[in-house]
Amino acid sequence: MKILSTALMVLTLLTSQSLFAHSDHAHGPISESAAQSLALDVATNLSSRDAGLGFGQLPKTWTSVPTKNVAITKKGPGYYIVSVLNESEKKTLYILMSDGGEVFDANFTGEFEGVK
Repeated sequence: MKILSTALMVLTLLTSQSLFAHSDHAHGPISESAAQSLALDVATNLSSRDAGLGFGQLPKTWTSVPTKNVAITKKGPGYYIVSVLNESEKKTLYILMSDGGEVFDANFTGEFEGVK
């Protein structure tokens, strides 16, 4: 069952990449500032539709999260985990992305399978 769930999540992420696309795509690593901006864009996009990540469509309050509430939570070899704090919802969304700006996953725990 866990393998099936993982396979479905990967398939969903692959088919919903347009949700996470960013216009300033570069072939090299993006800056921490660009990663934070991308994470805020992802949170905003997730308030307009359910991307199949297990938590449904986010409330519209995610569209008004200030940039001061976005931070790099963890930076590892080839990836960032960026937190987006929504004070009105009292929730933090964590977004896993490559250092090239490709978004892989998002959740409310900050824990991502296979990321150390």
